[in-house]
Amino acid sequence: MNSKYKPILYSIILLLVILACSPSLYIPTLSDSQKTDISADTLVLGRKIYVNKCSGCHNLYLPERFTEKQWEDIMPLMQMKADCSDQDIILITKYLKARYKKD
Repeated sequence: MNSKYKPILYSIILLLVILACSPSLYIPTLSDSQKTDISADTLVLGRKIYVNKCSGCHNLYLPERFTEKQWEDIMPLMQMKADCSDQDIILITKYLKARYKKD
C-alpha cells in the first residue's frame, strides 16, 4: 500500500469504529409526529441540526437519556458552545423532547 494513503485509510477505519460503537439516534416517524403534534419535517430537521451542531464537541446523547426538564435546562447552556441560533435550539429541543426520558 502506498504510504500516502495510510493516514486516509486509518481515518476511515477510526470513523467506522466510532460509528459502529455509538448508539443510534432515532429517526422521527409519523407516530412521533402524531404523539407530539409536531410535524415530521420539523422533527427530521431538528435531528439534522442536532447531529450537525452537537456532534462537533461531544458524542450525541440519546433523547431518552434525559427528562423533558433536563433537556430544557441543557439546551440553553449548549447554545453558545455549538453556535446555534434560537431557531436551531427550538428545533433540536422539539426533536429531543419527542422521545425524552419519562419521569
